[in-house]
Amino acid sequence: MTSRLATTLLTVAVSAAVFGAGAIAIQSFVVPTSAAATAAPPLVAELGPDALTRGPSAVVVGNPRGDVTVVEYFDYQCPVCRKVHPFLEELVAEDKNVRVIHKHWPVFGAASIYAAKIALAARWQDRYEQVHHAFMNIPGRLDEEKIRKAASEAGLDLARAERDLKERDAQVDAAFKEVSAQAAMLQLQGTPGFVIGSYLIPGGLDLKTMKEIVAEVRAKKRVDKQG
Repeated sequence: MTSRLATTLLTVAVSAAVFGAGAIAIQSFVVPTSAAATAAPPLVAELGPDALTRGPSAVVVGNPRGDVTVVEYFDYQCPVCRKVHPFLEELVAEDKNVRVIHKHWPVFGAASIYAAKIALAARWQDRYEQVHHAFMNIPGRLDEEKIRKAASEAGLDLARAERDLKERDAQVDAAFKEVSAQAAMLQLQGTPGFVIGSYLIPGGLDLKTMKEIVAEVRAKKRVDKQG
């Protein structure tokens, strides 16, 4: 397991250069099995990865009963998030036993907040995944016109979405507050940020690295069950 984790860490370092996301490190919620894996902040260890999958901020994509969970903190204006998006989609398409939890963390200003709100509202029309995909593929900086156009083309009834947002304003506000609190606890400095099983990865990931970490988490679960 140690050698595989070391390989994963090396791959992540390469990904940092590819995505231009700065230094990326894997931290563990559990006692590290390699000197290269550092302990996560104490409050995070107390929280535990499973707690991140619940609450008003958790939007489930993929298999809701998947044996490995990938939690992503993102902003629709984040260029690295946009680069990672197709890799995450491919992971879900290839591995039917992965559960993805989207965490909307709009840190790039008003347009990001508006996009996140519209995406969250899309859940109430069963159009979330279509709108999410559309927003991740908007070129350049976001503005309200681009957001509304992309949402409409993805099949969202904008008038209904805005009514829903007014009626459920407290729910959306609670989701944003929860994400901000979690990001602070995880000591994330920006988007994207991932929690995969017991590992915390601040920064971008390519598909190969995602698969390696998912396999590592899955293998550890099998060992734990056998023990």
